[in-house]
Amino acid sequence: MDEFINTIETNRQVFKKKLDIATIVAACILGVGIILLIIGITFSNSICFIIFVLTLIISCLIYGISYATYNKKYLNTFIGDLDKKAIELNYGDNYFYQADGGVGFETMDSSRCINRPDEFYSSKLFASHIEGVSFTSSNYLFKYYHYRTDKDGNTERTVNLYRGRFIKFDFPRELNAFLSIMEKHAIDEMIKDPRLGDKLEFEYMEFNKKFKVKTSDELKANYIITPQVQVNLVDFDNAFNSELICVFIDKSVYVFMHEYAEKMTLGIYKKFDQKVFDNYANEFIIPKLVMDALGLDNDKYTNTNL
Repeated sequence: MDEFINTIETNRQVFKKKLDIATIVAACILGVGIILLIIGITFSNSICFIIFVLTLIISCLIYGISYATYNKKYLNTFIGDLDKKAIELNYGDNYFYQADGGVGFETMDSSRCINRPDEFYSSKLFASHIEGVSFTSSNYLFKYYHYRTDKDGNTERTVNLYRGRFIKFDFPRELNAFLSIMEKHAIDEMIKDPRLGDKLEFEYMEFNKKFKVKTSDELKANYIITPQVQVNLVDFDNAFNSELICVFIDKSVYVFMHEYAEKMTLGIYKKFDQKVFDNYANEFIIPKLVMDALGLDNDKYTNTNL
């Protein structure tokens, strides 16, 4: 792992030096332009001002194109292997990963809590199997179009975007029940409140303030949402900047971390070390954390003899 991290950092330094040279060239051109601007202001020379504008445009183009080029080249040297290394750190070889793949809309729609979008995209398909429970996860992007026609007959289209992370857990035991746990702020154009089930509240007031629970079977809901699970979900929701939805349907749990964005960003100006790698790898622990929060490795989900 040390060799992998050192190789990435070495490549970053190589591309950063090339970017630094381009930055210096852009700064020199801009410097000449600033000098001409001062001369133009002093002697009321409009040509100097025009040249300054041209140097400003040229310097911005040089830096912008150079940054985009070298940053992309740097990331392309390792980003595919980085995902695999990060997953293997937590799951060994027990996984499937496809960066340009994703969970299909039909699977997410089976949760009964989303409205059909005008466009749908998913990426970073990730699947594994832990303690008798399998899961499939991916990022998602939903697009909804809205049209407005003015009095002159001109039509304007606006697009609303909703993104986040989806996880579907499958376990052996049949629950024969429907249960939805939805953060109250999550209901919007994409997320809908399922009509199925009756509203249920618990003694833990902080949980009731955050989440709305509906179920088709109150006894099973209390069996699933134990006091510890309530605490776990509140803690998980506080730890991640998302709007959490969990829907139990028979032998599956559909989890939406709505409006969640990955915290770790990588770039040519960010030194790559063990801490950066660990933070990046932690993104792939999220399914494990959700599984632990809901207690999905418990006998109530994995033991078919109960």
